[in-house]
Amino acid sequence: MTKREIFVVLSADDNHARGNIWKITAKKTDFYLDFEGTHNGGFHLSIHGPNEKFSGHRFHVKADRQAVKSARMGGSFLEHGLGKGLEFDGTKLADHAYLVARLRWTWDLQRPRFKHAALSRVAVPELSAGRSGKMLDTPLDPNSAWDIDVVVSYGEPFWPHAERSARDDSRLGPLENDAGMWLTATSYHRSQMLHPSPEHLRLPVPRPGETPQSVLGAGPGSAGQQGMYWFVEGITSQEVLSATAASRGRDFDGLPG
Repeated sequence: MTKREIFVVLSADDNHARGNIWKITAKKTDFYLDFEGTHNGGFHLSIHGPNEKFSGHRFHVKADRQAVKSARMGGSFLEHGLGKGLEFDGTKLADHAYLVARLRWTWDLQRPRFKHAALSRVAVPELSAGRSGKMLDTPLDPNSAWDIDVVVSYGEPFWPHAERSARDDSRLGPLENDAGMWLTATSYHRSQMLHPSPEHLRLPVPRPGETPQSVLGAGPGSAGQQGMYWFVEGITSQEVLSATAASRGRDFDGLPG
């Protein structure tokens, strides 16, 4: 059976998830990237393939308005500028392949001092036929990150750095949809000094006396760039989020632990 769903989880030495649990799904002529659980405000990235109404492909990020409203009413700090959604082009790797998204977890999520803030409120899902997954519990080096690079291709799976990923067993998938498209995901450990997150997605870690808070930032690589889409999971402080909310005329009461 072709696997139809992939789960990706960052953990530590206790097998509990840190940050969000990501889910990658193949459904009809599409692929979807979203979260396990209902606390995320309805954000998802969709990869639409050719169908009876549309001859090409489309990469699209959007948020459910009602889910955003519910998250805010629950005390979450949740802001976006997506409007009805954002289309982007991806980064072309070959004539038939595109780097669509990078999921990044920073090393701060594994640090003992931030454990309470980093722990997910969602249970790690069980795997079964059609559901595969990867949990990283290896300690990340200081100032490093765990990346999952998501690629879609036509006709056959495309693996960046194919020899290395096969040797290192760092591949997830592939998934195939009904439009003849393939999705592959490749795991990397990268230095944030050599491969920094986009500047607008980097928030300061808590200073002494501040309250740690997990955070997800998402956006294109840089202002005006319509390449791959970034999702960066990390740790900041409730004070930083409160100041940001105040500057936008909103209240922030913190997220439930």
